[in-house]
Amino acid sequence: MNKVLDFARRNLAWVLLVICVIFFSFSPNFLTTRNILNILNQNAYVLIAAFGISLIMMSGGMDLSIGYLMSITGVISAKMMTEAGIPLPIVIVLTILIAIVLCTLNAVLSHLLGIPRIFITFGTMTIYQGLSYVISASKTVGISSTAYKFIGQGTLFGTNFSFALLMTIILGFVVSFVLNKTYFGRYIFALGGNKDAARLAGINVNKMEIYISVLAGVFLGIASLVLTARAGSAAATTAVGTEFTVITGLLLGGVSIRGGEGKINGCVAGILIIALLGNGMQMAGMNVYYQYVAKGVIMLATIGFDTYQMARRKIAENTRKEEPAKKEG
Repeated sequence: MNKVLDFARRNLAWVLLVICVIFFSFSPNFLTTRNILNILNQNAYVLIAAFGISLIMMSGGMDLSIGYLMSITGVISAKMMTEAGIPLPIVIVLTILIAIVLCTLNAVLSHLLGIPRIFITFGTMTIYQGLSYVISASKTVGISSTAYKFIGQGTLFGTNFSFALLMTIILGFVVSFVLNKTYFGRYIFALGGNKDAARLAGINVNKMEIYISVLAGVFLGIASLVLTARAGSAAATTAVGTEFTVITGLLLGGVSIRGGEGKINGCVAGILIIALLGNGMQMAGMNVYYQYVAKGVIMLATIGFDTYQMARRKIAENTRKEEPAKKEG
């Protein structure tokens, strides 16, 4: 019994995902291949963005500017394609570079001002929001390029399996490899665990945070391209709210709000739980506002559970430290 409970705690996100699937399976058409693929295709950009933000969160940071960062990069890429007539390969490269600059700016400002990244992004998200409206002139920028749209709408093998989903799977394996098999991944967890200890171990914390932001920017740029291509247009409101979905899903997937913990497979499960909830509640005919309530409750519950787990670990650590002292006494 203890082994079962321990397994459930270590794989909480997957256990909850299975429960969600069982619960919503009573709705007609929920467990059809078409619907499952639709859920995965629709949330490919969310998963890609989550891969990038997971690196920031695992290293002990938090970024709230995700939505508007993706919005402004999407608007710029659409304008480059439709109004400037720039070839698609160059548009893709420039879009990713812009996302890298904007994401890295948050880390740079955090270092220069000595303010935690989460507070910096409160300001930059507003700046990105304003710039997105200015660049788009508060209008929707339509995309006519078939090649561009293929990034988000194209399917493979004559099925509903999208090109974006294939990219998501590949990028997921890449991030998992980086985190689990490289020194860079170990340094990310070291930063999240204890920055002071990481410094003493010889890790250049400031440079690492810049490198992490650059890598996260790559994923956010790709996510922006996928979303814009899937929608076939870009606007200042595109991707807004993605930050809430991503952060909630990552917390639910086992990424600690304090950093130093998390696995990519858990992150995937967390994002899919949010996606399944939205899809299942919609198929059940529930109002979209109830979905907001459910997501809010989930976020609070995951933060509370994370805090509870941290408190238990501290108590266990203190107990282990006190035991030798008692024996000596």
